[in-house]
Amino acid sequence: MAGLTQMELAKRVGVSQSLIAKIEKGKIDPKLSVVKKILDELTPLIETSETAINLMHSPVISAILDDKIRDVVEVMENNNISQVPVVNSQGKLVGIIYDFILMRRLALPSSRNLRAVDVMAPLPPLVSPSTSVSQVMRLLTKHSVTLVVQGDLYPLGIITRSDLIAYLVKK
Repeated sequence: MAGLTQMELAKRVGVSQSLIAKIEKGKIDPKLSVVKKILDELTPLIETSETAINLMHSPVISAILDDKIRDVVEVMENNNISQVPVVNSQGKLVGIIYDFILMRRLALPSSRNLRAVDVMAPLPPLVSPSTSVSQVMRLLTKHSVTLVVQGDLYPLGIITRSDLIAYLVKK
């Protein structure tokens, strides 16, 4: 899509061609710094009329404010995901739980009765279904995830860096 070979992209990013190949095949989960370099190189080269709706995973797997952390962790493990948006009883987004926050909080002795509300972080960037892929790419150079919303904070989809890389590989 960007008109680059794996070797050309690898040279621009400062990594090996085999690393780019492994990332494209989904065999490894690259470091944030590598993903950022890849996106920084590709963003200016890619022109597309596609939008966030073409990238997002839907429906969004989410947690409710009062969910027990034990249950949230099980959902994350069963679905092989590293973040879970948190919604209130009306289904509106109120925060997000990241795996790295869970690791810190679960290591504490007082973690036994934690609920989603106790470990959630502020919402990541929110976009509409019509947000351009280029804008989503720019957001994902700084954030690990963006949520696609409709109306007043109702989740439609979720887009991660891995989703973006998979999309770019298929193009």
